[in-house]
Amino acid sequence: MLTKAAWACWAVIPVVAMAYHFGPGQRGLHRDDAARLLDVAREAEQVAADAQAAAHAAQLATIEARRRALLSGDERDERLALDALEHEKVLYAIASDAWKEAADEYQVVESLLEGSKKELEIRWAKARALVRAGEIYNGIDELQGIVDVAEYEDEGDSELAIAAREELAAAYYYGARILREEGRPAELWRDSSGIARQQYRYLAERAKSNDEAELADDLQLNLERVLDLEQLGRSELVAKPLPKDSPRGRRPGDREPGDRPGRGRRTGDRPGNGATGLLEIGPGW
Repeated sequence: MLTKAAWACWAVIPVVAMAYHFGPGQRGLHRDDAARLLDVAREAEQVAADAQAAAHAAQLATIEARRRALLSGDERDERLALDALEHEKVLYAIASDAWKEAADEYQVVESLLEGSKKELEIRWAKARALVRAGEIYNGIDELQGIVDVAEYEDEGDSELAIAAREELAAAYYYGARILREEGRPAELWRDSSGIARQQYRYLAERAKSNDEAELADDLQLNLERVLDLEQLGRSELVAKPLPKDSPRGRRPGDREPGDRPGRGRRTGDRPGNGATGLLEIGPGW
């Protein structure tokens, strides 16, 4: 016969099991789901990167076809240049869709990791994918949010914060160049190019002070590209290829660059520092 104490313990077991399921157990399930979905997001990102490489190669082919048509004046070369441009547009559209899919996958992972140390790293990956998809200014908002959190928590010089600044600089350059090629007002695209200049100058000076000479040179080169954007004539600019990770245009749903979003939201815990390998990026492009 079970004693009253044993019966009491037996009766408590379902309560303890339910408490675990809806507490630590639920968090464990979320972590497992996040790990599985992170693999899916990374696979989607690789597909997008391959599509981006193909689109960039097509852009270079278009520029060369235009050069040949300009030099020859031959109608056949002109048709080939137009065909190359159409092919390029198709490939960039494919790449844009692939990057958007990757961003959506990262969004799901981010929601599962809300409040964890990894949330900001996933948010960085999502923002990066958004920019490459053509949602440039939506991605910029996310990246600025990461920088805001880092500065709030006195981690403005962390690896994640610097990675976010590098992506911010590139994103503002992409935005400025695309806006200029669209024929938008100078004050609009110059606002973006000015921020890109500030970010690259800050990053180059930081790299130089840290004795990272090669990185400082790369960042200085990117700064010079921003200056070229501001100084070249529009026809000269169109003849120069976009950076390899830049979208060809802005995607529907991207916010207007003239709008001023609020400051980035805070996250409860501090982010991890590069443990996922997501922070392995170059100096912008």
